[in-house]
Amino acid sequence: MHLFRKDGTRKRVEALIREGIGVREQSWELPAAAPDGDSRVLLAPVVAWVREAMADMRRPYGIDHVALALACRDDEGHVLLSNSFGVTRPAIFWGPEGEDRVAAFLDDVQEAGGTGAHEVVGALLRLGDIAFELSARKAAA
Repeated sequence: MHLFRKDGTRKRVEALIREGIGVREQSWELPAAAPDGDSRVLLAPVVAWVREAMADMRRPYGIDHVALALACRDDEGHVLLSNSFGVTRPAIFWGPEGEDRVAAFLDDVQEAGGTGAHEVVGALLRLGDIAFELSARKAAA
């Protein structure tokens, strides 16, 4: 991870993220008429998307870390809550710990309440893809 701490590298990483390198995004509708208002109906789809989004990540030098962030917006587009899960290894999301983290966020969505439909938005940053691109561009220079 020392590779990402240098100032020049930090600027290159920020530029790569703006280009969409290593970034995956998805959204899910939580209708107002969800069964018993249960936001956990999204647990399986969100976890499945995270796993799928990680599946083809490049892993140069063994760098396979990801950063996941989830947010919930109301039907007018106002952000009700958000959570960053920090930088973690993909294995977390293949076991109960990752599912528990997503479930806790979805419980918070339910607690946030409000009326009408909600949208849950996810962004996954694949650091392996960024490391691969950095090394490829360095080699090409």
